[in-house]
Amino acid sequence: MFVGTKNTPEFIRHTYKVSKELKSYSIYDLVEVDKTNQLTETLRIEIFNGKSNATNIKEYLRLRTATSWSKSDKITGLRPTQKEGLFYGDRITKKENKVNTKHLLVFQFSKDRKTLIIDFYRGFYPKHNGILQNIILNY
Repeated sequence: MFVGTKNTPEFIRHTYKVSKELKSYSIYDLVEVDKTNQLTETLRIEIFNGKSNATNIKEYLRLRTATSWSKSDKITGLRPTQKEGLFYGDRITKKENKVNTKHLLVFQFSKDRKTLIIDFYRGFYPKHNGILQNIILNY
């Protein structure tokens, strides 16, 4: 699970480029993935409209999992960090035996927000905030 000399967990990097921008959302298309795609070919970052109990988020990740965006899966809010353009969130997946697995997602936007990099930490989510902060510091 851990790679490198700093005990950083292994992740799968996804690189997206913006394909459409509107006031309330941006659509991104996958241009490169390190290994197996863990997300979708197209995704949307949209303004959080307050329709859940989430706090401290302004944007939300929605994966294109259906023919319309309104029926596609909302995955996670983008939680801000102290670094500009860097956010984190999580994805919970269920397996056939109904065991939930939580995965860490780290989002890096270019300054112009035309490029989005999402690092997907498959099967890993820190149980302690200090571990999460150490991961964020490495970006």
